[in-house]
Formats: sequence, C-alpha cells, structure tokens
Amino acid sequence: MAMVTPLLRRPIAGRVVASTCKRSGGSLSTASASFYGQCCTAQSQGSQRAAVSVLLRGQQSPRFSLPARGIIGQSSPFRRSVRLSSSKGEDDGPAAVENEKVEVDESTDSDKATDDQQPVFFPWRHESDLPTRLEDRDDFSGMPNNFRARFVRRLVACKELNLSALDSVPIPFFAHDWEYDLANNFQTAFELSLEELLSSIFRGVVPVETLKNDQGGISIDSTVKNEVDEDDTMMENNTYLKRMLDKDLIAKYQSINPNNLQLKLSIRPIEATIETIFAVPLLSREIVEKKPHLKGAYQRIEKVFSEKASFSDVKEMTFDLAREVGDENAFTRTVIADAAIVCSEFFQVKDTRSGLVVQGMEDGWEEEEVVHNVRFEVVTVKNDDGVGRKVGNWKIIDIDDLMDGNVFH
Repeated sequence: MAMVTPLLRRPIAGRVVASTCKRSGGSLSTASASFYGQCCTAQSQGSQRAAVSVLLRGQQSPRFSLPARGIIGQSSPFRRSVRLSSSKGEDDGPAAVENEKVEVDESTDSDKATDDQQPVFFPWRHESDLPTRLEDRDDFSGMPNNFRARFVRRLVACKELNLSALDSVPIPFFAHDWEYDLANNFQTAFELSLEELLSSIFRGVVPVETLKNDQGGISIDSTVKNEVDEDDTMMENNTYLKRMLDKDLIAKYQSINPNNLQLKLSIRPIEATIETIFAVPLLSREIVEKKPHLKGAYQRIEKVFSEKASFSDVKEMTFDLAREVGDENAFTRTVIADAAIVCSEFFQVKDTRSGLVVQGMEDGWEEEEVVHNVRFEVVTVKNDDGVGRKVGNWKIIDIDDLMDGNVFH
C-alpha cells in the first residue's frame, strides 16, 4: 500500500481543514465517466510514482533568499477584509473616506473619477476559515459534487502526475507522501510569488523583507522605501512574475495606485493541504486563448447530459471537441488543484489621503491565524517515449477565489 503521512492540523474557526472528500450520496453520471474514459486514456502498465516534490521547478529571482522550489510558469467573501469608515465613524458607502478638497483637471471628463477619487482597495482575503465552496467540496470542475465523482477526478489527476491508483485513494485524516510534498511546495511557491508580486506593485521602491525564523515568511511596510527610482513598467515587464502567476490574476493588481494606500502585511505560512485536484481532458488555457469559442466546452458537455441525459449527445460533443482541438493537442491535459495554506498574518491597508484604516487590522493588534485558498494548474502532455506523462510547470491561477476560480474549461 502507498505510504501515507499523518497530518496534524490546527482547528480553523471551529473546523478542521480536511484534505479528504465528504462522502455524500449520488453517483458519477454516465456522461462524466464516458467523457473521462474517451478523453483520458489509461497510462501504460508499470507507471511509477513520480517524485512530485520536483515538479515545481523554476528559475530563482535574484531577490529571493529562499530556495526557488516554487513555480514558473462563488466570489470571495471579503467580510472582514474591508472596513469602510468616515471621519465620524459612520458607514457612508463604498466611497466612505474623510471629506477632502480634491483638485480635478478641468479637461478631464467629469463623469469619470480620477485616481485620487477612487476608493482604496487591496485584493486580499484575511479570514480564519475556508471559503464556503471548499467547505462544500466544490472544485469548480463543473462535474457532479459527490464522493464517487470526486474520486474519479482525483484518480485521473493522479495518473496525469504519473502516480499510481493506490496513491489516489483518499484516507481520512492522512495524506499520501505525494500530497504532503506537493502541498509543501505549493506553500513555498505561494510565498515566493507573493514576494515578487508585492515588489512589483510598489515598483521596486518598497523592500519586501524575508522573516528570519524557522517558518520563514515575508513582510512589507509601504511607508519604508529604498532610495531607488520607481520602475513604472516593473509589473508589465516582469517575465518572472508572469511565469509564476496567470496574467489575468496579475491584472487584478495592476489597477492598484500604490500612492493612495499604505500596506502593512506580515505573513508566515504554517501548513498547507491539498483540498481538491482534478484533470481537464483535451484543453489547456493556451488552447482556449487561441480558440476562445472553446471556453467552457468541458462544462457544457456535463450540462447537456444533466439536462437531457443523452449519451449520444455527450459522445457527439466529445468528438466535436476533439476535432476542434486537433491532432496536435490531442494528448494535452490540465491538472488543477486547490491548496489551503494556513498562515500567521498581520494585514492592514490605510488610505494615505485620510489616514484611516480601510481594510484589515488596527495598529498594535497581534498576528492572526488565517487561511488562504491558492489555486494552481499545470499542463501535461504525452511523453516522447509514449510511457507516462510529461508534466509542465505549476502556475498560480487564483488566490482566495478573486477570479472565481479563473475557470477556462
């Protein structure tokens, strides 16, 4: 039997972050099983379990002091992350800041707010419990959300990572060695990519410090600045960041005006667990970008069967999708995983114009234990020798469901 590693988990807001599936009723639909069967051919016999700990490979940024074992290449409920305040302590709506006189260029369209008039917001979730959709075991795959369906998806994903069938069997309160290694690498990748992202947001002027302790971590205080010139194109030209984070996720942070906010963030990752993992047959994000009409194709097949229960329709749609993808990409698949990363964190955002705290914690508060949901994906292709799968480089495609899972399939 495959080796398993016990997971000692910390309680999170009265719950336990479990990596195993809830055993609910229902069965895997015929269409779902057929789609997997037709699109994901079984790997040749004798496939060995790969050392997943080296799948997260990449180049090391000159700024990083930690080993670069990281990566290259339902909406988030920001309940307590956002606090709207006025000078009188009243809730005046999303633009609630102290009234102040703002000079506006007369040549500017009066219907458009200037950067100085925009409310301050930093895309970040500071919560002690998992997002609701992970509590409900929803992986945004578009497939049935019951134990057997989730297990089939997990089994196929494991095969794509060159793991054995035994490795895919979920064991309550335990993690297989590959899960433990992959989760730890995801944790490191999250820390390294966040360091690069924060440095890019503040255009290289604000230092991102590496915490010196056994657990590692990073911290930033945007009031502390290096004596260097700002690089306004740092985020646009940061190829290293683009290999670690999806471009659409990066775009969410490009709209931030660093002159309007003061960020204090200290984050120390404690532990990580794999919450969901599944494979998408035939499609990759790159294929969908080249052929936008294929976006959502995988989920449309499942929807047709759930509405019509027609196996023939599903079979026809499956072969239509395969023809659209073409022979060149016939063996392309994508593995998507959600990781829950528990951190000790201090998070605060102030509006520099009013001096008010608009997100997070007050000055003097102690770090809090929070959990971040980080979503990863990797593309796999057929090995040149025809045995097993060639696994690419993992990339972060979403953080705390900021992109609603950043679904392309």
